[in-house]
Amino acid sequence: MKQLIASGILMSLMATSAVAQQQPFTGFTRQDLKDDFIYAVDLLKRQHPNPYKFTDTVAFNRKMDSLMARLDKDPSLLSALRYSPVQLFNDVHLKLDYDEERVIDVFYGIHHFPLATTTFRDKIIVNAKGAAIPFGAEIISINKMPASKILSEIGYATYSDGFIRTGADRAATNLSLFISLIFPDAAGYEVVYRDFGAKSPVTVQLKSVDAKTGYHNRNLGELPFNTFLKRAYVTKEYLDKESTAILTVLTFMLQENEMYKELSSFFEEVRKRNIGNVIIDIRSNGGGNPNMSALLYSFVALKPFDNVFNYRTKNIRLHDTENLLNGYGAKMGEEEIKQNDNFLKQRFDYDSAAGFYFGNARLTEGSITNYPPDKNNFKGNVYVLISGGTVSAATYFAALVKNNKRGTLVGTETGSGEASTTAAWFSTYTLPKTKSRLTVPMSEIYFMKAQQDNGRGCTPDKELSFEAFQQYIRANQDPEIQYTLDMIRSGKK
Repeated sequence: MKQLIASGILMSLMATSAVAQQQPFTGFTRQDLKDDFIYAVDLLKRQHPNPYKFTDTVAFNRKMDSLMARLDKDPSLLSALRYSPVQLFNDVHLKLDYDEERVIDVFYGIHHFPLATTTFRDKIIVNAKGAAIPFGAEIISINKMPASKILSEIGYATYSDGFIRTGADRAATNLSLFISLIFPDAAGYEVVYRDFGAKSPVTVQLKSVDAKTGYHNRNLGELPFNTFLKRAYVTKEYLDKESTAILTVLTFMLQENEMYKELSSFFEEVRKRNIGNVIIDIRSNGGGNPNMSALLYSFVALKPFDNVFNYRTKNIRLHDTENLLNGYGAKMGEEEIKQNDNFLKQRFDYDSAAGFYFGNARLTEGSITNYPPDKNNFKGNVYVLISGGTVSAATYFAALVKNNKRGTLVGTETGSGEASTTAAWFSTYTLPKTKSRLTVPMSEIYFMKAQQDNGRGCTPDKELSFEAFQQYIRANQDPEIQYTLDMIRSGKK
């Protein structure tokens, strides 16, 4: 599956969307951009494994026409990425990156929002202390644009699978950058906010800042508090007084021997300390190998479980090979294209009645279908922290916990589907005029014998209220972790 390491996804958003929306662009015009958008849509209709999974051709074409009309009417083209049609496919794994050499020079030309911000559900929250607006205050509007409208305007960076609406979780630490791109020429910002416990909103005027100051201010954000637990792919914390251990897993891209070593040492220590509760934090886990998700679950499983996932796609042919790149970013050669074609033909069989190619046994070689619990399996209480940043194989782990009734999910809906997502292999194309790079997944993957996908992720069993969120952050506590610890103290499961 696609590798989306915690800070990596946010840095990618900053490196692509932030600079991509400046004007003038270097080396391409408004029409070039529009032509490439149209080309990308045509390519995705042919190359994507299931392009109309969550829509139909009429609705899709109407939305596409609307986006292109907005692009035509934008007087400055500063917000070009807001019209990217990639978001219309409802696929968290689709990615459009701009050529840095063509856009980097214009990053410094806009005015930046001066405060660090973050999100909580559909709200924008001030994420800085000592600023003109109190830390934790809710921003109601900016320059008369409601917060909900602002968040909808950055949909190009927050789209998720199907009908999931928690993608803003992945963009939270760079939210102020996206706000700046909505108001690139604003010399100032009229901000209406409501402080914690206040009955009436307050209006303030803030001056914009330059790019250097804006970048510095964004990095002063208080949240997330648990950055120490994100210093490595897998980190561990033991709270003996709470009889609780916290395992933070940022990726399932690790090799099996490395993953097993990390997990085994953690659960051995849990047993030695006689700990009764384990919190597994995958809020910023962007996925990887679903077999590593199953490996982690085997350490909390109480009985053997099904580790079954099936692949399907509308298409196994590589289209527009003249624009196709290999893993090194160079144009893919004829021999490489043949090898890719042969790989897919050998692993997918066509079902004419269903209209799909389905993965055969060669795709599941090496996978354990009836997975036993590990010899060091944990038998106590399990809590799993999830968010819109929980994607791909990480969602699969959450689904294993949920469907086997083995723990409590805490947080917000995952960013990819509980039943299925796109995954496996990815093709990267250079768009002809802007030299942007379009990354396309080659297959859908269905988990645990699922036959249908309703377009929703794993939903939490427990979700914080806004008031609780504000109380926790004002006390300098990680909201979901502290909320879970409070549940443990109270004896609630």
